Formats: sequence, structure tokens, C-alpha cells
Amino acid sequence: MQALAEPKDPKARGSRDPSGSVARILAAAREEFGANGFDGTRVEHIARRAKVSKQLVYLYFDGKSELYSELLKTISIESYTKLLKIDFDALDPQTAVRTYILSIYDQYRDDPVMAMVTLDQSLHNGAQIRLSPEAKRMHDAVSDRLGKVVERGKSAGLLNADVTMESLEFMTVIIVAGCVSSRGMFSRFLGRSLMDQDDPAFWRNYALSFILRALRGDEKPSDQADSG
Repeated sequence: MQALAEPKDPKARGSRDPSGSVARILAAAREEFGANGFDGTRVEHIARRAKVSKQLVYLYFDGKSELYSELLKTISIESYTKLLKIDFDALDPQTAVRTYILSIYDQYRDDPVMAMVTLDQSLHNGAQIRLSPEAKRMHDAVSDRLGKVVERGKSAGLLNADVTMESLEFMTVIIVAGCVSSRGMFSRFLGRSLMDQDDPAFWRNYALSFILRALRGDEKPSDQADSG
């Protein structure tokens, strides 16, 4: 895959954008990518939704990939901002992990675009992910706090010895994204509605308890493999 060109200077964008074109372009990109994913979105569609010319979009952005990367950066920073407001150090490990999982679930539930781009980037192997220095600093801070929670939980015997900060983060995102966005698809596949499908509280609690049971499990993954 061809590497992205260096993003244009955001300060220059703002200084040359008295009418707020960049903000409208980014808002339109969120709508288009959220509805159609990376492959189904066209720059001309973003321009039309933002009520600007296609040429103006290319004045501020190097193309569809950079627009998608900007969206991912914005979503990441919004998510990290919410997570950093949680005082993990003041909570016991079990409460801290529960609070983290529910925060992620609520973010995905409240912002369908978040689930869409997560699944879409899974299909593209994260090709449009470009962590900005700000997003990386925030992610490192969240990771540091979660890592301490995990170690405290393992020391107290509340978490499986195999649990790591990375596995907690990964499995939470994967399970939550699927739970929030894929129920309708799976119901069509089954030819019937899932139990309590229309009860958001049921799935929020089910995802939480499912992840917590896995984190507390005594068996190692290798012990669960089919020996036959």
C-alpha cells in the first residue's frame, strides 16, 4: 500500500478557513465513513455533504485516507479523554475493570460511528490508523493506569494470571463492538430475533459479565484446546 503523504499543517488549515470549511468537511467525512466505511466513501460525496467543492477538500486534505485518519484520531482522543477522567487508582481492581468496560460499552453504544470504523479498520488491518502525538500520549496514560489495575487485580487473585493490559483492551473492544453493532446481522443469519435483543440494558450487562468471567477464569488458553 502506498504510504500517505505528510498531513497538511492543521494550523494552516485554520488560518485559511474563516468560513469553517474544514469543520464541515470533517463532519461530512464522519457521516460518510460512518455510513459507508472506507471503501464505500468517495471524496465527492464528502464534498457534496459539506457543501464545498471537491477541489477545496483536496486543498485541506491529501485525500480519503487522510480524512479517515483524521476521523480516527478525533474518535480516539474523545475516547481517551473520557477514560482519563476515571480515577482508576482510587478504585479497587474489580470496580476499576468494571468501570473501564462499561465506559467503553457506553461510548460504542452512544456513537455508532465508533463501532463502524472499528469493524471497518479490522477489515483493512488498521491501514488508516495514524496516531497523532496527542493521541499517543493519551493512550500511553490510559495504558499505564490500566496496567496498574491489572497487576493489582492479579496480585489479589481477582484476575487470571494470563491477563495483560493489552488483552483487556483488545477483548473489550472486540466484544463490545460486536455486541453493539452486530446483533441485527446475527438475527438475520439465525432467522429469528436474539433473546432480549431490544433491551439495551440486557446486552450491556451481558457483555460486562461475559468479559469479567473470562478475566477471572482459572484455565489457561492452552488448557482449553481440543486435545483430539
